[in-house]
Amino acid sequence: MKRSLIREYAFMFLYQLEIHSENIPQQKEFFLADYKIPENQLDFFEERVEGTYQIKEKLDHTLEPFLVKWRIERLPKIDLTILRLALYEMENEPDIPNNVAISEAVRLAKKYSGEESRSYINAVLGNINRQLFKV
Repeated sequence: MKRSLIREYAFMFLYQLEIHSENIPQQKEFFLADYKIPENQLDFFEERVEGTYQIKEKLDHTLEPFLVKWRIERLPKIDLTILRLALYEMENEPDIPNNVAISEAVRLAKKYSGEESRSYINAVLGNINRQLFKV
């Protein structure tokens, strides 16, 4: 199974938690029953879900200054989830190049959000990459 698909599953589950954040272990059990991830790749899913969910307030704090004409609480939940996941990877997963994290975020936005969101997510993450990671 490709990492991009596992990342997409992580995004889907994180978005689910944005809607309903109670009884997370049971939700994860049901989710993984529907979306089969090979045992040897489950860590990739778990790292993104646990990592992003545990530090989402920190991620939001980093994102906020880069949200031109938007505030965290006004962003569509889908877009916010995509931004958080990409930023988590950029900050915490050195084996994933930042341009890959950004490209994957744009791919998710193209599939799950609108054209404007795709461009906006690309711009926000590109600015973060240039300013915080000095690329």
